[in-house]
Amino acid sequence: MKVAYARVSSTDQNLDRQIEAFKNHGAEKIFVEKKSGADMIHREEFNEALAFVREGDFLMVEAIDRLGRNYGEVIQTVNTLKEKKIGLMVTSVPLLSEPIGDPLLDRFVKDLLLQLLAMIAEREREESKRRQAQGIAIAKEKGIYKGRPQLYSPTAKDPQKQAVYYQIVRMLEEGMAIKTIAEKNRVTRPTVYRIKSELVNKKVVD
Repeated sequence: MKVAYARVSSTDQNLDRQIEAFKNHGAEKIFVEKKSGADMIHREEFNEALAFVREGDFLMVEAIDRLGRNYGEVIQTVNTLKEKKIGLMVTSVPLLSEPIGDPLLDRFVKDLLLQLLAMIAEREREESKRRQAQGIAIAKEKGIYKGRPQLYSPTAKDPQKQAVYYQIVRMLEEGMAIKTIAEKNRVTRPTVYRIKSELVNKKVVD
């Protein structure tokens, strides 16, 4: 059985494309993780996918970095799949888009490629963070850095996110519990605490 794992952020528009690619490669079951990079330490759907696959199955991902947050995690996941005798498919890499075969040379070449891709993915992630930090530092020096825009705010670009923001404000004003508000609106508790803090600070200023 071919089991696919897709990971996208809450604002990513590539989910349909990923799912279509998985189906074209024969995926019979697809697990989808919708989380930001900061939340990826809690990968419930990824763990569900690993628990679901059985010996002889294949785990399918779009890119090697879907297997972990860094090189060590990717290699650990690959080794876990090997131990459980589960094949791996990476749809964006032609050589790895077909099930990994049994011949020793085939496994050797693909193992080396997997390790190389994992290393490159981590290097790219580190370089991206470096460039981001450098850009923020320059923006701060120029006095134009405003920080990351809030997903849920009265000025959010997404009208649905604005609606959720005002729904949270209403629930806070009604005295509902933070946990309840977060669950009903499908947001994190820190998001609710942040909105509550902003409201309190606004009242103090007013």
